[in-house]
Amino acid sequence: MKYLFSFETRYIEISKKLLFTALITFISLMTYGQGFDKEQWSIYSENNKTETFLDVIHNDKQALKLNSKEQAIAWLKNIDYKNFRLEMDIAGAEMSGIGFHVKDEQNYQFIYFRPGYGGTEEAIQYIPIYNGALSWVFYNAPTYEKTAAIKKMEWFHVVIEVRNNRLKVFVNHSEEAQIDITLLETDTQSGSILLRSMFGDSYFANFNITEIPGPITDWQISEQFERDETLAYEDLKKVTSWKKTKPSVGEFINLSSYFEHPKGVVFAKKNIVSEQDKQATLIFDFAGKLRIFLNEEEVFHYAKHKLDRLKNDKMAVLIKLKKGVNELIFISEGDADIFGDGFNSMGRKQHQNWGFVVHLINN
Repeated sequence: MKYLFSFETRYIEISKKLLFTALITFISLMTYGQGFDKEQWSIYSENNKTETFLDVIHNDKQALKLNSKEQAIAWLKNIDYKNFRLEMDIAGAEMSGIGFHVKDEQNYQFIYFRPGYGGTEEAIQYIPIYNGALSWVFYNAPTYEKTAAIKKMEWFHVVIEVRNNRLKVFVNHSEEAQIDITLLETDTQSGSILLRSMFGDSYFANFNITEIPGPITDWQISEQFERDETLAYEDLKKVTSWKKTKPSVGEFINLSSYFEHPKGVVFAKKNIVSEQDKQATLIFDFAGKLRIFLNEEEVFHYAKHKLDRLKNDKMAVLIKLKKGVNELIFISEGDADIFGDGFNSMGRKQHQNWGFVVHLINN
């Protein structure tokens, strides 16, 4: 069986190049921007009446202006994103915000900035909007309000990342997020985007949004097999039962949660339906050992023991999908072998880290 990669220095170098290429390809296909296309944005007054798009120059940047009265909200309706990365420049007088996972004008997730409170813990605030209520007294410091170095009517740069239920907000190219929290529940887990100004003027420039592919979380997993077996695709016939993975707000398939005594090897199965023959990229990471098969062909094999902090975009492998149903098989073993018979967990030997995370990108 010919492997696409072996996990040595050469694999790491190729994987980084492949991962970079895959992400660039993905971004080129899924990015919405740069700037504002007037035809795509709907402008509404504070009384929910349709208004005109104000295209202006503010401090040397071409910008969308919202004055909080006739132009209160700009709504990008023709997208439906769950996970995304949004980047833009903002200058505002009082309150300038971004709504996401927008269900309608009364229900969405909201992050907003108070330039007049720059340098204080009230500079940024996150609020879930239920039925139009801006319940700012409920969601405050130290969790939902944070400080940022912003000033009235001066440009500041914002990056917002949403992955599943996690929100990160970066201001002025900071390497560390000013806000890094778990989103509070609303009626929708995905939706459109809106921009909002309150109590004064706001300017928005260089708008760019990229959808982030969600992880594959709906797998079927087999019973455990002994770790001393060298399992291959042909051993699928040994599986006597399959169970579905549980719904999860996280990205990782933590196999330890499915077995009372996690110590073995499992098969994980996922069917991928493709409308045509095409090339795609699996972006993934894992703990322990892993073999990957697509339509009975092995495309990845790591026979050593990998134990480091998992990332959702560390490794990549090219795959060829055929038109119709494609069978993706992971054979996964955890980290018990690193500790001999296993890590001693209150008198029994077992895995401590066992599982993987997978994204699929169409090239």
